[in-house]
Amino acid sequence: MEKKKYKSTDKTCKKIAAAYLNLLTSKQKFNVCSLVKEAKVNRGTFYLHFKNLEEVENYIENYLAKNFKPLEVDFRLTDISKTPEVILNKLNEIILKDLEFYKLIIRTEHNALMKKIGHSVSVSISNNFEVMKYVTNYENFKIVVKQIVGGAINVYTEWLKGNINCSLPEVSTFLAQLFREGLKGIIKYAN
Repeated sequence: MEKKKYKSTDKTCKKIAAAYLNLLTSKQKFNVCSLVKEAKVNRGTFYLHFKNLEEVENYIENYLAKNFKPLEVDFRLTDISKTPEVILNKLNEIILKDLEFYKLIIRTEHNALMKKIGHSVSVSISNNFEVMKYVTNYENFKIVVKQIVGGAINVYTEWLKGNINCSLPEVSTFLAQLFREGLKGIIKYAN
């Protein structure tokens, strides 16, 4: 039998996840006791939503996957070499919708999570049939995509940390130019 889901469930899970991320930033070992204290919830509430700390980590990964899922469709349907703004603007919307939570994730310097996101984006671009039919050198394409995606993730990371002092739309406009320039010569369109 599935557990009944209350309206406050998402809010509580997010609160526990935020506390988990805060504790990760401290780089000290912690347990459920210290997590519930940080989250200002009781142990019963924690165990109502999670079995252990690993499930909180899974919740965060699933939360990100769910929020970034709409981008997968855009990656498949958008020719990123011509209109990268479509994807970057949607990414901006996702980030701004839950800005403080993404800042928390970035502060933890959760490298495994960032690698997963980067890999997912690279694979999505490489599986884009609209782009792939015009690629002249697949190996060079893979190199450029990894460079562009890695650089873009780093730029967004630095922006979220507050190390880049311009607006998110300005960041994505500049990144869009870099995407187009980086893919020139590797993608040849028929006239």
